[in-house]
Amino acid sequence: MADCTNCGTWNPDDKDVCWRCQTVLPRPVEKKPKRRIMFLGMPIWVWLVVALIFFMPLLFGQCGPTMVPSG
Repeated sequence: MADCTNCGTWNPDDKDVCWRCQTVLPRPVEKKPKRRIMFLGMPIWVWLVVALIFFMPLLFGQCGPTMVPSG
């Protein structure tokens, strides 16, 4: 905590009221941690990498069925 809103006196962090004027000090606003987007226990980026690894050969024909020339 910093200064009292009433008298401007500095107060230590462990105090709830100003030591000089006994005004209740404002509580600091806690930042909420950013929530990660999860799917089945894993982050979305992991699923995107798995999908890319799986679909890249299918899209570019590296592991698909090959046409064997007959004759």
